[in-house]
Amino acid sequence: FWINRPAISMTEKNTSTRPLETADWTPAPCDVCGSQTSLRLGEREFVVRGRTRDFAMTFEDAVCAVCGFVHAGRRPDSQFLMAYYRDAHIGHRGGELHFDGDARLEAVAARTPKGGRIIEIGANDGAFYKALSEKGFDAFGFDPVEADEAANVDKGFIGDGTSQIAEPQSADAVIAYYVLEHVIDAGAWLREALALLKENGVLIIEVPNYASHPGDALNPEHLLHFTPRTLRELLIRHGLEPEETGAIAPTVPYGQAIAARLVNRKQAERPHRPSAAYLDEGEAALGEAQTAYRLAKAERTGRIIAAHSAATLAQEAEPSGKASVFVWGANEYAERVAPLLVEHFEDVRIVDKSDSKIGTPFPGLDAPIAHPDCAKDAKSRIFLLCSPNWNAQIA
Repeated sequence: FWINRPAISMTEKNTSTRPLETADWTPAPCDVCGSQTSLRLGEREFVVRGRTRDFAMTFEDAVCAVCGFVHAGRRPDSQFLMAYYRDAHIGHRGGELHFDGDARLEAVAARTPKGGRIIEIGANDGAFYKALSEKGFDAFGFDPVEADEAANVDKGFIGDGTSQIAEPQSADAVIAYYVLEHVIDAGAWLREALALLKENGVLIIEVPNYASHPGDALNPEHLLHFTPRTLRELLIRHGLEPEETGAIAPTVPYGQAIAARLVNRKQAERPHRPSAAYLDEGEAALGEAQTAYRLAKAERTGRIIAAHSAATLAQEAEPSGKASVFVWGANEYAERVAPLLVEHFEDVRIVDKSDSKIGTPFPGLDAPIAHPDCAKDAKSRIFLLCSPNWNAQIA
């Protein structure tokens, strides 16, 4: 939601009566080249729902004027961020995965010695590192989330210098899927991650691809927005030797994956300056980043319009208002659609496959969030899909 659209201010959006957490957002330099000079792209304002509390997020999107890296020009304090991720929802239910699990297993296994030690940062409920353990690896993971589904996952995060999750230089592989875009300081996070790796160990990272999917990259949790170019440069600066771009296919449609070997530990601890070739591309990258941001803004505006259109179509499909309407996805789009639907339909329910969301209240509705299976008992039903992307759960 871009706040220059008049109908979507934070005040209007926060209809919840739950506690609202706020933070002091302070200026931050470019994570890739270190420049303090950036150009403002725009501002987005959200209230993001946790399991027990709401969190006010105000993103001042910026692009580095020197190298073209897109990032949040101001960042929240670590205490706010850790509170948010401890209170976060688990994204899937009962072992159902929203990513290509087989491809992910194959990519990690091909780069790790048989029976090797694998550490997963941001393990969510532990489903993936448990799958690695079943394949014979010495795998474990950690995550700050405190949801019941992740009760057996070690608690912790890295990036602020306080974490002592695992023995230094003990891992053959460190893996992190959709984590790096969430952190306050990419360099600090990377240095702590690499401290866990053995010499010549492999780091495998997957993050959203801002170059190909800027609309998905700019979601309400992401502070850093990598292209293949900026991600490679960050890794190279920290003593890693990345594989060729495209050597690993992403396991979600909007992502990019990369594997890199630790070849210079001293450089990992004290990163080199960006390469001259990288900086020479900065002007062109700056223009591409600005164009991508405009496209992302138009895309998200289109999704909001589509949500309103879906509500209109549902009313036209059943003028009497007696059908049961099920809105898939307890998210920002559902919050826009629901008030329009309750004006016309007698029975409106939000459904989601996240265990930590099921059974919790949804703003403006009497019925709590339910699993999609509840729709099976309805005689007349309309289903609205309010998901920003397609995945295996939806299929």
